Amino acid sequence: MKVERKVLKSISELSMFKYVLVSYLIFFILFVIIFAVAALLGWAMLATSGLTVQDLIGSFFPGINLAGMIGGLGGGVLGTVLFIIIGLVASVFAAAMAAFVTWILNVVLKIVGGIELRFVPSKNINTDKSPLEEKYEQNIFESKPNNR
Repeated sequence: MKVERKVLKSISELSMFKYVLVSYLIFFILFVIIFAVAALLGWAMLATSGLTVQDLIGSFFPGINLAGMIGGLGGGVLGTVLFIIIGLVASVFAAAMAAFVTWILNVVLKIVGGIELRFVPSKNINTDKSPLEEKYEQNIFESKPNNR
């Protein structure tokens, strides 16, 4: 099988920063949405049963003052906004860390001369044969006759 060989000499730190930043932001937004829905469903189930979160946690851990702990975090809207801001800043720091690791990788690539990548050449998409049929024909034509 023919293989195209190419050497990777470096990776753009800026493109890696942008890629990781967008990825982390997407996962952060999904995290916020999933846990917000879970919290609303949990709150709705507790509200219909007549319990509060304080009652539920107090039954498992007696003596814990949940209202005081939540009040210390800012509570309600302020705590939620603080959580989102911290998550966004963490996404930027994670992207910066990925860019730094990419820079280190580029230094190593310069020292060792790059990484060899092997690519299978692209085939004609408009073919009537399935890949399995092509592989079968390739094996028939490339195999040597069995001399006994």
